[in-house]
Amino acid sequence: MLKEIIRKTENRERLSFEEGLYLFKEVPIKEVGQLADRYRQLIAGDTVYYATTLFIHPTNLCELSCPMCSYYAKPGWKNAWFMTPLQVEEKVRAHLKDQLTEIHIVGGLWRDCDLTYYEEIFTRIKSLDPNLHIKAMTPVEYDFLAKLHNIPIEEVFLRLIKVGLGSLPGGGAEVLVEKIRKQVAPQKISSDEYLEIHQLAHRLGLPSNITMLFGHVEEYEDLLVHMIRVRELQDKTGGFQTFVPLKYHDENNALGKRKGRLKTKDIYKVYAISRLMIDNVPNLKVLWNYTGIETAKELLKYGVNDLSSTALGEKIITMAGGVQLQMNIETLDVIIRQAGRIPHHVHSGFICALA
Repeated sequence: MLKEIIRKTENRERLSFEEGLYLFKEVPIKEVGQLADRYRQLIAGDTVYYATTLFIHPTNLCELSCPMCSYYAKPGWKNAWFMTPLQVEEKVRAHLKDQLTEIHIVGGLWRDCDLTYYEEIFTRIKSLDPNLHIKAMTPVEYDFLAKLHNIPIEEVFLRLIKVGLGSLPGGGAEVLVEKIRKQVAPQKISSDEYLEIHQLAHRLGLPSNITMLFGHVEEYEDLLVHMIRVRELQDKTGGFQTFVPLKYHDENNALGKRKGRLKTKDIYKVYAISRLMIDNVPNLKVLWNYTGIETAKELLKYGVNDLSSTALGEKIITMAGGVQLQMNIETLDVIIRQAGRIPHHVHSGFICALA
């Protein structure tokens, strides 16, 4: 089967579920990595993208209590916070000197953060710099806003597009298999609903990223179903810019306390097979604050062509035990060049969805 897989990748032919499972279970990581690296060269070249991103987390107050989440808080908790639109504006203003290319906005599901609240935030950001790209909120958040206001999700999108929404980040996907989703995020919208909202965004001209959370209770088969569902929607819309595997972190969340249930995965195989299976999404991103710098650098040999960003102000992964490090453009540039690749700092506009 490996010879046929090699032939297919050289000819840019699509791999099947069975071939993906064979790569996970039977083929040594060195060979899988070589295949993915070659495939990356064929479809993405040697350029590695990165951006200068400021993360805005308006609140961690959330009506949900997902077992895999280390971010959420409830009223009265010492670690809870809520930002006013003015506070958001002040934070962005304070970082304009950092050559920002995009503002990444995600937060908890909280009724005080309604549609009017986000319209004001987007308007304030654009008033500071009209060229700042706003990449904001996951399908789970758009579904929440639509239900909160009793309006269609399309109307939510259209109102936010008017005030500067440019693309969607990839969060909230977890694993697009219901039996797994019910274990790690039982209160979230279904896999079908999640993908339908991305499809709607693409129809309205909003590009998006999409993630995959691995290393918790899922099997290899579940990851492959996830990849194939992403691939199938991309065939329809072409709207996904980047696929982002996320390594699950078990600190400060309920699922992490049940370590006997966790099924760790080879991070290099997950990335490499993601590149080989998802043949129609151009970019494969690693978040260095999820993996650590050295692992992120090494993953550039396993199909990755996007090294994320400076990730200023990111909190979701740091609260779960991720890497806490002050990153800058110069360091990312050096990391990419040390790996023998060509750095490309994404500046503004549509291409910001890549990073």
